[in-house]
Amino acid sequence: MAELNDFINEIFELTGGRQLEEDQKFPESGILEKVCRVLMYASTMREEGRYSSFRVCFIDPRSVLLDMYIYSHVVLFDDPIDFTTKEIQRLAPAMNPDISYMLLDITKEPVKITGIIAAYTAGETIHMKEKENSGRMPMIPNILVSGPGELKACLGEAPIVSYQWGNLVHYRTDTFDSTLIARVLQEGSDVSENNRISFLNRLLKNVKSYGHGGHIYIVPNEYDGHVYTRIKYNLRCRFMFADDSRFTANRNTDKDLIAYTDMVSKLTSVDGAVVLTRNLDLVGFGAETLVNTTDSTNVEMRFIDYDNTWNRNKKYNDNGMRHRACYSFCNRLEGAVALIISHDGFIKACTKHDGKVVVYDNI
Repeated sequence: MAELNDFINEIFELTGGRQLEEDQKFPESGILEKVCRVLMYASTMREEGRYSSFRVCFIDPRSVLLDMYIYSHVVLFDDPIDFTTKEIQRLAPAMNPDISYMLLDITKEPVKITGIIAAYTAGETIHMKEKENSGRMPMIPNILVSGPGELKACLGEAPIVSYQWGNLVHYRTDTFDSTLIARVLQEGSDVSENNRISFLNRLLKNVKSYGHGGHIYIVPNEYDGHVYTRIKYNLRCRFMFADDSRFTANRNTDKDLIAYTDMVSKLTSVDGAVVLTRNLDLVGFGAETLVNTTDSTNVEMRFIDYDNTWNRNKKYNDNGMRHRACYSFCNRLEGAVALIISHDGFIKACTKHDGKVVVYDNI
């Protein structure tokens, strides 16, 4: 259980150092350890032949923070429920991890389940009194139980660190706003930063949820897309359907963004890459990479960990053909970005810089 203890310590340290409201933080490590051990046991229990997925959080139901979310409601049980594996096994199937949290009271022993925080979502957005948060859930620290032996510490829906059957995995949340990848995507693009980040985050989340994996090439321009790939399905479309003049006068850009992103997401279901420009215009899909993916001798790699250090233990050949095709594609086409979604849900982004293919892992 050493790795689980590492996971608990990581949760405690990461949220303790973030700029969060006082009542948003995870509990102290001793209580957190007890909670995580119960959740680990509960994650392996099946109800009606299925493993449940659910979230737990620790925020005080009277917190003024919850007043910010006008469609987020706290519903309390008349009688608090014991926080045990047996009780969670019964209760978890009633939870929707996309729109609700199981509320824990950790102020006294034993820990109790006191209620549910339910959030209404419209257009994938939680509406706040002062501003809108692009996530589907309030940014409340929580633990997501996503499968047998799998725990994730999240802010809203964004994972920070996860424990998966003995392995500790950190996630980075800055890939599209402050890394080399972000700078490459911004160069020469007419798309606003907010729209770019919203599109990419929703796109990757969608593809990850499909479970089949996929890869996406973002190229400097449409010409490069045709030169460096063989596109089976040429399907040109401007970002958010900007060339559809029927709706120009009175269009809802939020809905256009969602519709466009969801359409592009499903194109990854076809074998081959989806090809986009830096303006996020669609070039086509089902694209074959026109580079020699078996020759790794000319590809210098640099794998960047979540703390921006160079992981020298990772190699070009550590992953399969999809990964190597993306590495080789970026190595050949300067200024391209490749997004790689594995079948197991892990996501990478890579581009070429200073003669090396730079890879950001665990997005």
